[in-house]
Amino acid sequence: MITGIKKNTLRLSLTGLLVFVLGNCLIDYKGYEKADVLNSQKKIYDKKLVYNLPYFPQFNLGGKEALETYFQVKTPFKTTEAGTKVPTDGYLVDVKVDYRSPTTPALVFLAASTLTATILPAWSQHDGYDIRYVLYKDGKEMETFAYTVERNYAQWFPLFFVIWMNNDTATEKSVFERVTKTFFDDASKYF
Repeated sequence: MITGIKKNTLRLSLTGLLVFVLGNCLIDYKGYEKADVLNSQKKIYDKKLVYNLPYFPQFNLGGKEALETYFQVKTPFKTTEAGTKVPTDGYLVDVKVDYRSPTTPALVFLAASTLTATILPAWSQHDGYDIRYVLYKDGKEMETFAYTVERNYAQWFPLFFVIWMNNDTATEKSVFERVTKTFFDDASKYF
């Protein structure tokens, strides 16, 4: 019985520490203001769109879900489906997302900050994502569209008192949605 209480206390303590550490973070995406969720585009294209979405190996803050929702519901295509095979009649969009990690000094500060429950500050101005959309039409590769998303990140216990500022910044989900809409706008010459 005592070991059960100790395990529950340890779990609760670790959960509390995790919430505290994550609650002391400010995140901002460079060049992206806070915006409402995008509406679906008008369905104007009859050919089928096949999409292949990437595996997200890093901590996902909504980017993967934004890509899934956009390709399932919000594209200008009447028919979409997930897949990897390039169709002979129609389109394939192969999405590739590469995480750009913070610099080595930023990673050292992040580790030290996390280990000290954010008593030590940490920040990064160089992480983010490189997103590529490789477009195929009727079995042939047409073009690769590349976009860069840069993120500012800060972690420190006094930031707990200004955490509300995250409500005034773009989320990873809204940034990935807007980048995907930009891709469809840029690629419209092939549709």
